[in-house]
Amino acid sequence: MGKNNQKIMLIIIVSLLIITSILAIYFSFNTSTPSAPSEDPSSKEPVISKEITRLKDVNTFFSLQNAMNYFYDLREQNSAKELLELLNEDYKYSHNITENNVLTNIVLDNESVSFNVEEAYYNADSDITYYFLKGYIIGESFLDVATYNDNIYFLIIVDVDDNYVVMPLNNINNLEEYAKNYQIENLDINNNSQFEIVKLDDKNKISNYINKFSDLMFLDSNKAYNMLDVKTKAVYPNIDDFNNNINNIYQNIKTKFNYFEKEEYEDNINYNVQTRDNDGNTISINIIEYYPYDYKIGFNFLNNY
Repeated sequence: MGKNNQKIMLIIIVSLLIITSILAIYFSFNTSTPSAPSEDPSSKEPVISKEITRLKDVNTFFSLQNAMNYFYDLREQNSAKELLELLNEDYKYSHNITENNVLTNIVLDNESVSFNVEEAYYNADSDITYYFLKGYIIGESFLDVATYNDNIYFLIIVDVDDNYVVMPLNNINNLEEYAKNYQIENLDINNNSQFEIVKLDDKNKISNYINKFSDLMFLDSNKAYNMLDVKTKAVYPNIDDFNNNINNIYQNIKTKFNYFEKEEYEDNINYNVQTRDNDGNTISINIIEYYPYDYKIGFNFLNNY
């Protein structure tokens, strides 16, 4: 092939390569997927997690208890309008609850009541959080007559703005299973009641635990007996023996403690509390916490060991 022909062929090949590249770039721009418009943060749907887990955070736990006691405070004060606003819309609709009948629908067995949460589950990592609660109610009258209602269930729903509503739950056999099967969804809360997190230090928590056990000895001695640790249960080998010693236990355990030591493990927290009785004798109270309000308690009274 002559030199002229080689030049012509080279020019043709280079031209074809240039044309092919231009066409490829052209079609690439015209067939690429258009980028999605930037999302408006104000229109973003709240994050809802379906994963149910048991609540371990002590501050949230006692904040839920405070929220429930505010609910009952409104009932004690006969604040029908505020109580109605605090109830979940679906619950009000399904039970036909209005401002005129809300006070009769929310039963109050005594003049003054307190709700004690024992167990709580929730959907973690959510903007709208569903808290499933199990607890008991202690009621007191002006005549100092106490009532005790066990196995009381509630649902508290808290939205992204920390507004919350309350819903009584009925016919619960297993709270964890109920929570896992509940239809969790986005919810508009038309209520300005704020769910506030309180801070509870270890000393106040220990006092709460000792007070709970002390109350249950007289209200539900079987439950209190089952809260004993293994060593203490050996001292009271049956419920009758425990019941016969309740007054003595109460007098010793209700003394103010001097100090405590705390040891944290993977599955529990151990509190060793030292107190002194009126005679100056040292009393040791041991609390093993697995979850908030789920603990074992033991004690060393010199006249029992």
